[in-house]
Amino acid sequence: MFKQFLHGVTGSEVYLITSLGIFLLFFILVAVMLFFMKKDHIKHMSELPLSND
Repeated sequence: MFKQFLHGVTGSEVYLITSLGIFLLFFILVAVMLFFMKKDHIKHMSELPLSND
């Protein structure tokens, strides 16, 4: 069924490649952000659910 839908849409490859690019760009940006995040901030955020404040 999905293949029939894709064959009916002209230019469907552009949509597939664009969505894959957005998906990869998002996760690469998140990985870079996590890599450069300060360790103190990570520790503070991980302890938030356990704090009583």
